[in-house]
Order: sequence, then C-alpha cells, then structure tokens
Amino acid sequence: MKKLLFLLLFLATATFAQAQVSKMLGQWNTFDDKTGDMRSTVRIYEEKGTYQAEITTLYEKDANGKYQVMKAPYPKDYEGVVGTKIFIGMKVHGDQLKGKIYDPESQKTYFGKATYQAKTDELVLRGSLDKAGLLGRSQTWKRKK
Repeated sequence: MKKLLFLLLFLATATFAQAQVSKMLGQWNTFDDKTGDMRSTVRIYEEKGTYQAEITTLYEKDANGKYQVMKAPYPKDYEGVVGTKIFIGMKVHGDQLKGKIYDPESQKTYFGKATYQAKTDELVLRGSLDKAGLLGRSQTWKRKK
C-alpha cells in the first residue's frame, strides 16, 4: 500500500513539474534591466530533449514613445542579434529548466535556470557565475500576447 501511495505521489509530482515546464513554451517579451523598456521577443521551444530559446524580434520606441519592431538594417549594436540562441543545453529539473544562458549584450555565457510563475504568467530567468546561482542576476520575461 505504501509503495502504491508513493508511486501515485511521484507521478502527480512529475506530471505537475512537466506541466509547469510546458507552460514555458511560446513567445516571451524581454525587458531592459535598467530602463524597463521592451527589448525583444524570444521564442522558447523543445528540440531533441532540450529546450531552446532564440531572439525573433527586436523593438525600439518611436517618436511617440510606442514600441515598434526594429527593421533591418539594424544599428551596429544590434547586428546579428535576431536568431541568437539564448538557451544552451537547457533541460528539465523538477519544475525548472537548467543549463546555460547566453547574454548577447555582454556576449558571455552563464549558468542559468528558468522558472515559470503561474500566478503572474511570467518567466523568471537567473543567470549566474556559479552553479548554485548565488552570484548573478535575475530577469523577468512576460508572455507575448
């Protein structure tokens, strides 16, 4: 009886964790840490057992302060950014994705994890210098509507 109860609890937990991770799939808007301005849209998808994220769209403010899609040719600072892979080897660990995260601004790769926040429908990414996540920063992405 204890084994059956343990098995049912384990399956329920695994199903919940997989459901949380599947909610990470799709398109997410990213924001500048300092200004709060929308910077890009990133698409998260599963491919061969790992999770990938790539930048699909860049944004800029127009003269009225509204966001518009940045068109090519891009300013020098943004050349080659569209299509950049953000996630490297991200895999499911419980209800999170863990692996490496690439920061196109610094052009550095960090230990990373992504956690879905069900209450706010947001994705919290943590990039850090250490595997434990102590020395780093977090960024919140909002689902593209």
